[in-house]
Formats: sequence, structure tokens, C-alpha cells
Amino acid sequence: MAAARRVVLFPSLGVGHLAPMLELAAVCIRHGLAVTVAVPDPATTAPAFSAALRKYASRLPSLSVHPLPPPPHPPASSGADAAAHPLLRMLAVLRAHAPALGDLLRGPHAARALVADMFSVYALDVAAELGVPGYLLFCTGATNLAVFLRLPRFCAGSSGSLRELGDAPVSFPGVRPLPASHLPEEVLDRGTDISAAMLDAFDRMADARGILVNTFDALEGPGVAALRDGRYLSNRATPPVYCVGPLITDGGAEEERHPCLAWLDAQPERSVVFLCFGSRGALSPEQVSEMATGLERSEQRFLWALRAPAGTKPDAAMSLLPDGFLARTADRGVVVTASWVPQVAVLQHASTGAFVTHCGWNSTLEAVAAGVPMVCWPLDAEQWMNKVFIVEEMKIGIEVRGYKPGALVQADIVDAILRRIMESDAQQGVLERVMAMKESAAAAWKEGGSSCTAFAEFLKDMEEGNVAMAHSNQVET
Repeated sequence: MAAARRVVLFPSLGVGHLAPMLELAAVCIRHGLAVTVAVPDPATTAPAFSAALRKYASRLPSLSVHPLPPPPHPPASSGADAAAHPLLRMLAVLRAHAPALGDLLRGPHAARALVADMFSVYALDVAAELGVPGYLLFCTGATNLAVFLRLPRFCAGSSGSLRELGDAPVSFPGVRPLPASHLPEEVLDRGTDISAAMLDAFDRMADARGILVNTFDALEGPGVAALRDGRYLSNRATPPVYCVGPLITDGGAEEERHPCLAWLDAQPERSVVFLCFGSRGALSPEQVSEMATGLERSEQRFLWALRAPAGTKPDAAMSLLPDGFLARTADRGVVVTASWVPQVAVLQHASTGAFVTHCGWNSTLEAVAAGVPMVCWPLDAEQWMNKVFIVEEMKIGIEVRGYKPGALVQADIVDAILRRIMESDAQQGVLERVMAMKESAAAAWKEGGSSCTAFAEFLKDMEEGNVAMAHSNQVET
């Protein structure tokens, strides 16, 4: 395939961001593009990152995976030293890969466009230098993008820190007001290195020629409408936004069927509560005990993906459960402590009736696509924002009443919230709305659907961008 039809994708270091990027690669290939994934130095990524790459490379034989050479060791001032905030280290690593990314784009992988992860904003400089249209893939929702794009100006106009506002509501155009405490922890304190770095990254997002968002129009109507208002950023042009989601994995693509699916086969339809807090989320030992006690009292069937605290072996999680819990619940529940659970397949299973989730965006989209109501239990990052939008805007989930960042949820509250989502009238309303959204998600990528149309618009813009940049280069010459 001609190099003129090649797209280079540059993911960040997390598996949660890699998966939608690789799903985008699959979409590009289906539309006749050649795709190269420029992979950061494996020494900077987790083993699960390489495993996901191998899985997709097997599924997509034409996908070109190009490991970038290790960058020179960046100075401590760049944020890459071990004592720095993990996000500072990640941003420093991604920025250090820019020269190697430029070399790749100059060589045999010369591309029609570069699509970088939302945190790889400095890759846009590489694209601009080489005259290649530079886009970002925003891996969370459009409403979050609307907040993040406005946040630098919002903070610049305030004399204090966001943390000082506590739970006071903050408002952004087109976005339902949300407590200031629900914004990402990294931006709450004014003047810190991590706050400055994150606000700079958010500000730089507007430099993209366009932003592809892992969502679909029907899911986030108000947020999408705000972003498509060319005046959304009052001090500069708003980049075109292409809602091309849901970019999620196929639950039927696994080679081996996980044993927990066989257990689900034996359960009644929509009778099981699935509890999972993402690939990194782990509850405190005290919360695990309260969760188990609440589960037992609720008398609900459950499948619990229980992760051990960081730095311990997976089986250590079992020691956190109350004595006799497994024996007393053996007839209606399963606890899985392996590092991986086929979440998409579990959500798509007919026996799954509700999903207790950390509200990560990938998990949210997977629940929507499966038509499963959510119990929102956010842990960090933008998950608290997602909770507000899921519960108050989309109305496809319920919240744990009284739960705040860092709080311990008692067993009686766990019991009540599980009964509410599985037994009460509240379940029916949420179920009806999430099932309607499931149909919209399926329609988004069909011919004429919103995401299919948005992707075609992206391809058109990419071609127009190349023509414009080629003309600009000729004029300068």
C-alpha cells in the first residue's frame, strides 16, 4: 500500500489508553489505510502492554508495530526521576521519544497523518515540523474533553486552588455542574509541578488539527454539542472533534474461555452482580472486608474480580476476605483473583445484571455496549467526573450515596445499593435507558451512523490537511 495512505499511531504507556488506540488501528485498516503503531521503549511499559500488542498484531496481520529506540536518559528536572509523580514520569518519557518518532516519520513509515494519545501532546510538534497533520485520540469522554480544554483558562482566572472549593459546584459550558473535588486530583492544588504539567497538556490539546474521541453522539449530546461550537474556546479556535466510539474490544475474540464464564452459564438471566475496578484498581483491606460483608448480606449472586493491594501477590487478596466468607457464599458467588478477567465477555453474558465499576471510560463504554446498569464506585483520575455524567446526565447508573474520595463505604450501604440496583424500581428505569443506549452504540458504527460518518469526516480532513501543508511547503520554498 502506498505510503501516502499510511497513518502512524503513537500511544501512551498505559494499557487503558493502548486498547482504544489499537481498536482505532483496526478501524483504519478496515477503511483501507496502512497503519504503523510507534511503540514506546518496552522498558517504560508494563508486561500487559506488550501482551496487548501481541494480541492485536495476531488479530491484524497487516498492522505494523515499530518499537522506538530507548531515548537518552532524561534529566531529573524533566520529571522522569523515580521520585516524581507517575504522570510526570510518563509525560517525560513520551516527550523524550519525540526525536525517534520524527525519525520514523521521515523514513519508510512516512505517513499521511499522525494520531497521538491525548497525553502525547508534544508529538504534535513533531508532526508540525514535518508537515504532517497531527491529531489526538482522546480516550475518555467528550464531556471530559470539554472540561479539560477549558480548565487551563478556568484556573488562570482564579487566585486560589480548586481544592479550596471542596464540594462546591464548578461549571463549564455545555457541562452539568460538578463538585470541584471531583476534578482530577492532579489539578486540585495550584502551583505544583503536576498541576502545571497537566494544565499545560490540556492547553496543548487545542493545537491538534483534530481530536478523535472515544464516544458516540447519542451518549454525550450536550458535551458533544458544546465542543462543536467553534466558539467553545473563547481565546482560540476549537479543533474539530470526531466522535468515533465506542472503540472497545470484542468479548468473543478470546482464544480460551475463562472458567468464570462457565459459572455464569449456570446462573439465571440478569441475576449476577459483576464487581471489577479496572486493571489497576484495588480496594483497601478495610474496604474489601466491608464489601464482602455487604455482598453476603445482600444475598445477591456475584462475580467479584478482586485485586490484591499493590506490591502483593494476586492470592494475597483472599486473605482480606472475612473468615468463612467463601464457604458461606459458595452457592451464589465466585471470587476471581487472577490478574486478568474477560470483562467484555462477562458484561455481554446474559446472566450479568449489574456492574459495580470504578467508572473508567473503557469500562463505561463496555457496560453501555452490553446494556448493563452500573453502580458507580470511582477511585481516581477522571472517574469521579464520569460518575456525575453517568448518574445525572446519562442516567444509566446509580451512585453509592454519601461516598466521597477516600471514604470507607460501610457494609450496610453496600447491601442497600446492591439490592437497589437488582431488586427495586430504580433498576427498571436505569435498565431501560442503558438498553436504549446499547442500541445507539450498535448503530453508531453502522453505515450512516454517527461514528461511521465522523470517521469519514476525519479521513476527508486528513486528505485536505495534506494538500494544504504540501501547498504551504511549496510557497515557502
